[in-house]
Amino acid sequence: MSGSEESCQPSSSLPTAIRRRLTLSGKPLTPAELEILRWASEGKTVWEISQIRASSEATVKFHLRNIYGKLQVTNRVQAMNEAVRQRLY
Repeated sequence: MSGSEESCQPSSSLPTAIRRRLTLSGKPLTPAELEILRWASEGKTVWEISQIRASSEATVKFHLRNIYGKLQVTNRVQAMNEAVRQRLY
């Protein structure tokens, strides 16, 4: 096995959620993600946010997962705390 193949091996053995988080880490939040994070910070559920944005619940969940990955957190409370810490809103 060459050196480059060995360096790819560990990352491919990581769970998908961790790989996604590492890929998204440090990237800026999109306007849609900021809006969803704002609604979540006001206590809105995924269903309520989907109704407000006229999108599916799956789309809202997709954005929330991306938010968590970009902020390197695992839940809404952590995401909101990190957004405040970074002065994102």
